[in-house]
Amino acid sequence: MNDLPTLDLTGKKALVIGGAGGGIGTSITLSLVAAGSHVSVITDDQKHAEDIVGEVSKNGQKIQVRVVDVTEEKAFSNELDEIIGESGPFDHLVNVVGGAGVHDWSRAKDYELETFDRILSRNLRYALVSCQRIASALIQCSQAGSVVNISSIATRAVPLLAGYGAAKAGLEALSRTMAAEWGPYGIRVNVVAPGTVKTPRAGQNNLEEASKNIPLQRRAEPQDIADAVLFLLSDRANYITGQTLVVDGGATLGTAGDNLPVFVTNPEVRKQFD
Repeated sequence: MNDLPTLDLTGKKALVIGGAGGGIGTSITLSLVAAGSHVSVITDDQKHAEDIVGEVSKNGQKIQVRVVDVTEEKAFSNELDEIIGESGPFDHLVNVVGGAGVHDWSRAKDYELETFDRILSRNLRYALVSCQRIASALIQCSQAGSVVNISSIATRAVPLLAGYGAAKAGLEALSRTMAAEWGPYGIRVNVVAPGTVKTPRAGQNNLEEASKNIPLQRRAEPQDIADAVLFLLSDRANYITGQTLVVDGGATLGTAGDNLPVFVTNPEVRKQFD
């Protein structure tokens, strides 16, 4: 029985890109620390960096945090090279950074290429860079590892999110290709696709209305997503690669038939289309 795979990541090194901010990234970081992993975090916000360090230190633990914008590709690449050079290969990588800002929502017929490029940079391009760097270091030293990329159910067609959905669909396709190519080296690559999640960036209005069309009758907590990520990183998932785990409370099982999704609770977004 002692040989059964566990969720214990004691001694493993993990890099969480977007591992702060009080939402999904923070929950993933804290879950990895609780599982015994040595965690490094990249965030683009100094305040978020200070917050996650403080949160982890409450239990007498430490993490390494670096502040850099992943869309600044040269600076981001240099930061990755530096952190890998200092820490050595990472056993685990989680790419959390992504999302769509208030002004990134648009009808498809009106979608501007500038917005599209910005969305791709924030949700897809950086993930290729980080996966390449982490995998190359692992392959060079013949070490196995695992990667989880955070996607979204927006890949399945959500009105107003053409660019975001396309970027996340690209991330899922990229992840499958990397899983196929890197599997022989013992590197697993999987995806977690959340539905609507209660995070600081999400609007907090219309929560009851937003839950009516979710079979489990609630929006996800960040910890729901973190639990899925931890599973896929762990040895419990050591024969799973190239897969997308949808964590949406069943939301993609059906639709409200509303061209303005009820889970769009940010009033600044809704007023553009109501």
